[in-house]
Amino acid sequence: MSETNLPQIGQPGNFAEKVDAFRKHIVPSSNVLILTHDYPDPDCLASAFGVSQLLSFWGVKSSVISFGGFVGRAENRAMIRFLNIRTIPFVLTEINDFEKIILVDSFPGKGNVSLPKSTPIHAVIDHHPNYPPSDAAYFNDIRKEYGATSTIITRYLLEAGCPIGPKLATALFYGIKTDTGDMRREGSPDDLECYKYLFDIMEHQLLSRIENPDRDVEYFKILNRASEYAVTYDTIGYTHLGNVTTPDYVAEMADLFHCLEKLEWMVCSGIFKNQIFYSIRSRNSDNAGSSAEKIAFRLGGSGGGHSRVAAGRVPFDTDSANKALEKFELTVKEVLGIPADVTEEKLI
Repeated sequence: MSETNLPQIGQPGNFAEKVDAFRKHIVPSSNVLILTHDYPDPDCLASAFGVSQLLSFWGVKSSVISFGGFVGRAENRAMIRFLNIRTIPFVLTEINDFEKIILVDSFPGKGNVSLPKSTPIHAVIDHHPNYPPSDAAYFNDIRKEYGATSTIITRYLLEAGCPIGPKLATALFYGIKTDTGDMRREGSPDDLECYKYLFDIMEHQLLSRIENPDRDVEYFKILNRASEYAVTYDTIGYTHLGNVTTPDYVAEMADLFHCLEKLEWMVCSGIFKNQIFYSIRSRNSDNAGSSAEKIAFRLGGSGGGHSRVAAGRVPFDTDSANKALEKFELTVKEVLGIPADVTEEKLI
């Protein structure tokens, strides 16, 4: 791809310097592990897919995309299947087999990446508001003003002159689309420009199949449960899903129920493997990330995110699930400032 065909976006020279530094940290190497957070969303998967293509373009013989959990959401499974994104469960990998380790759309030490703390990493590319230590030995490019890591990776590919085929373009477009709420949520001018650029080279029929996947009965059971439990406190909504087969449902239901016209905030929680997973959405407030972090801090978990989209998880003992949920719900009310005298209303 010629320089004249590149979208004229981003800070001049900024990406050129970063791409050059990234290459020097990773190349030469013959076997690279690309890790996302444990339950990857489209932005994770697309970013990892893009990095693997870039490494191949640079002559790296083998790169493996991996994550510690699994892909639960139907759209994300369809994305992997239709776009031929090859992944290997982290439990089946051997760390010592890899010369370099790259984290994408995730950050070390946040509790959502299945990587031993002592394991050296070589690069981190992310868009969450994280701050590497000043003495960090690994390459890092953290752009918290960006709506999606897929945008950063798109810019890396373009800057490096790496071809972006239709399937990779579809993945990156979908990654940007989902993480920015189809451009409704916060983002940067680069997000929109890459979104438009990828639109022209992606496979639209494949995207349609990804966005409209076949669903199993479990999805509708979860939807029914979420509707029955859902309550509102004036402009704040909350629902609990009980035990879920995948934590992906928590974020999915948070997005769905946040569409209620009167809601400023929506919080959804669910239990998976002795942990309360939760997702927070806000319409106008910029405090979703800080609220998720406060909830996690008070309950001994991990959490955070962006100004209007955030999440976290809180561990609990097997025999104290009910008490843990009560404490979690009380903490949510305190952090979001729900007054004691606000009447709880059932959604249905």
